[in-house]
Amino acid sequence: MKLPVLVSGLMAVAICVSAQPATTTPSPHAFVPPLHIPLLLAGNYGELRPDHFHAGLDIKTQGRTGIPVYAAADGFISRVAVSNSGYGHVIYIRHANGYTTVYGHLERFMPELAAYVKQQQYRQQSWAIDLQLNPDQFPVHQGQLIAWSGNTGAAVGPHLHFEIRNTSTQTPLNTQLFVLPIEDHLPPTVYRVAIYDRDQSIYLQHPLQLAVHAVQGRWTTQPSEVLVNASHIGVGIQVLDHQNGTSNTFGIYEARLYDSGRPVASFRLDSIPFDVTRDVNAHMDYQTWLEEGRAYQLFFPLPGNRLPVYQLYTPQGAVDISDGKPHHLTIEVTDASGNSRIVRLTLKQAPGAGVHTRSADSCSSLMRPGQLNIVDEPNLSFDLPPEALYDRICFRYTMEATPNPHLLAPVYHLFPATIPLKTDFTLYLKPLPDIPEPLRNKLVIIRTAPRQEELSLAQWTSGGWLAGRFSGFGKFEVKADTVAPLIKPITRLYPGIRLTDAREIRFRVTDDLSGIGSYRAELDGKWLLMGQFRNTIYYTFDEHCPPGKHTLILTVSDRVGNTRTYELHFIR
Repeated sequence: MKLPVLVSGLMAVAICVSAQPATTTPSPHAFVPPLHIPLLLAGNYGELRPDHFHAGLDIKTQGRTGIPVYAAADGFISRVAVSNSGYGHVIYIRHANGYTTVYGHLERFMPELAAYVKQQQYRQQSWAIDLQLNPDQFPVHQGQLIAWSGNTGAAVGPHLHFEIRNTSTQTPLNTQLFVLPIEDHLPPTVYRVAIYDRDQSIYLQHPLQLAVHAVQGRWTTQPSEVLVNASHIGVGIQVLDHQNGTSNTFGIYEARLYDSGRPVASFRLDSIPFDVTRDVNAHMDYQTWLEEGRAYQLFFPLPGNRLPVYQLYTPQGAVDISDGKPHHLTIEVTDASGNSRIVRLTLKQAPGAGVHTRSADSCSSLMRPGQLNIVDEPNLSFDLPPEALYDRICFRYTMEATPNPHLLAPVYHLFPATIPLKTDFTLYLKPLPDIPEPLRNKLVIIRTAPRQEELSLAQWTSGGWLAGRFSGFGKFEVKADTVAPLIKPITRLYPGIRLTDAREIRFRVTDDLSGIGSYRAELDGKWLLMGQFRNTIYYTFDEHCPPGKHTLILTVSDRVGNTRTYELHFIR
């Protein structure tokens, strides 16, 4: 069914629409702020992050931890988790209005919840834990203290990560639309506009990049009249938002593209399911971001892009300039508070101008989205499933012998290393012959690419192949990890040390290659709860360590099974 869409005073009909779900916002007073301090943001919903859109608000906590965190509405704690990655210490509250709020990177939980979590950690003998809770276990009311803010998990500084999700789908929604008191009277800034040839794969071209500047109060490109040697034009924008009271920059909410007043395409970042959030790599020009650090958000979905954020009013969201006439483009960008910025430019078709080709579409190994792409060579093999690619690529690879004694296979280069994949793939490599038996179960495959490094444990398969799972192309090397992790006390410890007045004990653990896989602590032969913060393992003295003599044994293993043990005899 085609519906009329009102856009900036114009009535238009969407002739090609990618499904964009409507977001139903509850009443303005359904949620209260989770912090009782001015809400200044470090990050907002829809920001472009590596392999995902940011799913909520990062609220600043005045540069410190320990700020009280409150329930945003009545409900019950439905889930609580503790981890050294992701959201770290996190609480999920389910509400009767169909929404779930999420509070991440916490320092500690309210006492009764903390006691329950600790009980379950000892029961499961695991510090990292993820618990599903019943409605009658921890009911909460709006404004109730539930935790204190922290810096746990993948946080890069003290803040509270706050989300509002649709409970039935667990889809995170644009939290700024829920009438939280965030002061924002500043419009977004469009820094550059990128021009693409839509008849060619985005990975087989260099875009024409145009700086944006103000001329007598109107924003336009330099130059404002652009000649392009193409018939169907796609547009991307490098844009950031701003807010009062902070120097941080943010993602935008919505952008619209017009051709001489007629809608061409738009996107709105208000409801992005987790199962497609990796497609942020197709919403932006991934290659230009890796190569130049400029993140262009595209008005057109690539063939493999599954994001439900676009409205298309022309085929493929392209501007048809094949008539040779000037086309006056208007780009309107809006943030979640309704502040807007408008940029204007003119496009015209002209031979020999504009977009530059990376490599010919007629390359010998052209891979296409929507089909199984197979590489089967004497020393290298993999299958890319039909859903792996976003657009056509020109694939090639090289293999080089290396005199490096630490490398146990030739170095394999898979090109292009700057294209994103929608799904991981299994890569099969031939290692060097006669790898010594003690090393065969210690092998890892390391992938490096621009701005990326990835490690996979090598698995032996029939025929003497090594297999590893990876998220992209690049350079692949095989090494053996034979060195156990290091355990180093952060403060000076020695046998028989008296720790009567110590509040806690900490160890720094590091591994030179495969990374820390697991750890286990025992006090006098019994499992002991030791937490992890980044590469620090710590124990806070409690009732499990009464006065007297004790023996602490800490065992740390890396991902290939190398193990080191630290033993300490002390007096409490």
